[in-house]
Amino acid sequence: MNLRELLIYDFGVDFPIYGGNGNSIDNPIVIERTLINDYVGTEYAILKYLGIGRGIEWKTIGQQLLGHNDKLIDKIKIETKEITPTQIITQVENYYFDISECLNDLG
Repeated sequence: MNLRELLIYDFGVDFPIYGGNGNSIDNPIVIERTLINDYVGTEYAILKYLGIGRGIEWKTIGQQLLGHNDKLIDKIKIETKEITPTQIITQVENYYFDISECLNDLG
């Protein structure tokens, strides 16, 4: 199952995405341009559901627009917090979203 199918299966939400799981700049989550074109809202909603699925809390600590292989990549850096019965585990993760379709002028 790809990420879009997993989010539909686990949460009943369908995002306009395809591509990778966002774990590297070479495997970004590709966001399709829609009429509303709220790609930033889509990015944060995806992160919200990924956090719920993983049972973690997270917060944004940085965001940067990058050019990579003729694509526009939105890199979102988050700090995650996982609370276990014996410890609190924090780490920093990057998620990569290809937003080329959303920023290119269609007409």
